[in-house]
Amino acid sequence: MILPSSANIVILASNYNPSIVSKEWLYQKGIFTETVRNFVHTPVFALVESEDFGLAVDEERLQITVRKVTQDSLNASASIAEKFVDILPETPYKGIGLNYRYTFPREGYDLHTILSPNNAKLSELLSSTYGLGATVVFEFEKFIVTFTVSPSLVKEQQIRMNFNFHSNTANVGEVKERLSSQMRTLEKMQTIIQGLSKDG
Repeated sequence: MILPSSANIVILASNYNPSIVSKEWLYQKGIFTETVRNFVHTPVFALVESEDFGLAVDEERLQITVRKVTQDSLNASASIAEKFVDILPETPYKGIGLNYRYTFPREGYDLHTILSPNNAKLSELLSSTYGLGATVVFEFEKFIVTFTVSPSLVKEQQIRMNFNFHSNTANVGEVKERLSSQMRTLEKMQTIIQGLSKDG
């Protein structure tokens, strides 16, 4: 499986209480088991970082960032999120986002599959050296997915592909249901990336 270069889970809510999210609370509740390397705790914001994960909470947003992306750490990030919402089931959850970024060498991908530019016209209007990106929105299971392709004209000639799987939620059960879809979202991205690859 092609792994993203970065990944995070965002869970939106009406009324988080960051003041309870201390390092000790996270350990006690079994949400965090790794050694905490960095910790900030205020009444309106909490940040906890280990070697592999970052967890940030304010009054409306929980974000779990995977600092070292592996298959295991992606699975563990969903488990951390599920444990967190299980501890606070009464929280009015509003939405969830699964966010992934991939970076690839430009020469390996044929974006004409999703873009059919008039190269002569664009060269005339812009310059002979230009990059073209795209934003595509589509449905996948209970998510609305925003797929963004961003080109680069720097020496490395890379392409960034960003995927945001967003779903509105009304309660902890719906949040956990969306978290259980994480592997299927990764498989869907794999299919898209391989389909755009010149080798695909």
